[in-house]
Amino acid sequence: MSNLNPELITIGSCTLDVIIEIDDILRFELFDKDIIKKYTAIEYSRKLNVKSVRFVPGGSGSNIAANCSMLGLNACYIGILGNDFSATICLDDLRKRGVDLTQVVQTDEDSTALSVILKTPWGKDRSILAYKGANNLLKPSDVKPELFGEVKAFAWTSLTSDAGCQAIEKAIKLTKDHGGKIFAAPSMSIIKNATNWAKTLISQSDVVSLNMEEAQEFTGKKKKTLMIKDFIDMGVKLISITDGPNGSIISDGDTIINSSIYTGDVNDTTGAGDAFLSGILISILNNFSLEKTSKLATAMSFLECKEIGVREGLPNSLQELENFVDTNTLNQVISKVV
Repeated sequence: MSNLNPELITIGSCTLDVIIEIDDILRFELFDKDIIKKYTAIEYSRKLNVKSVRFVPGGSGSNIAANCSMLGLNACYIGILGNDFSATICLDDLRKRGVDLTQVVQTDEDSTALSVILKTPWGKDRSILAYKGANNLLKPSDVKPELFGEVKAFAWTSLTSDAGCQAIEKAIKLTKDHGGKIFAAPSMSIIKNATNWAKTLISQSDVVSLNMEEAQEFTGKKKKTLMIKDFIDMGVKLISITDGPNGSIISDGDTIINSSIYTGDVNDTTGAGDAFLSGILISILNNFSLEKTSKLATAMSFLECKEIGVREGLPNSLQELENFVDTNTLNQVISKVV
């Protein structure tokens, strides 16, 4: 699909996820005062049997473009992929979901990004081995100014190279020049590996969504209200922090909404954060209330978690998403910032 004037532009990873389900693996915990660290381990020099292997397209930048395209936005993904079978799988899926791929460059310099996701018997959280690959070859010249004429939103996710971050910064400026809003889903990779860039790009963003571990790492705080204050003080207009089965918290600096999660089976949490941001993005562009925004974002995340693989189980329209929210109960606690 070709969109000369996309409403949404995204930059970030486009990845082939290899989901490996395995039972024959070790788990242990280390205790250090009040901190518990959990580890997945493979016994040295041992061959393990795998229950199943799935190849599914993923990557946070392309996930958000795909999610929002399915909800009715004209979405364009900007990125670099290799010339390999991984790229074919990823691009075919994005094309099927209506994403504009005219700004995707394929190269022989590196392979398409790859993530190995380990699904173990212990709960729904998973360990991921991530290779950024061609994603980090993106540079500012790959961001074309003429693409931003009618942009309403730009969403960025984690790249860690200087050139990649410069490309994100260029896209932020072009979006703001045309009156669009900036949405950020920074992952642990940019927070830990390109800290200064994380601070710079987050401070230039209108909406930031990340999980509890990422928020703690970035702010150095443990209390949610203090984390929120740090982001609002940086200039962020809306901050959301997700916390797995504990639900989420979202705030515009005046109001805080604590939401639980919808009740139902959870099979795979991969891509849940991208789905959550997608729900926020579509809500803000439709001028929905903060309460409804939290419900739609939570619903997107929940529906994504019901199926194995990212982008699966998600609604095919905004109306379908709203129908789910209207017919399912979500507990919310709304309070004012004091």
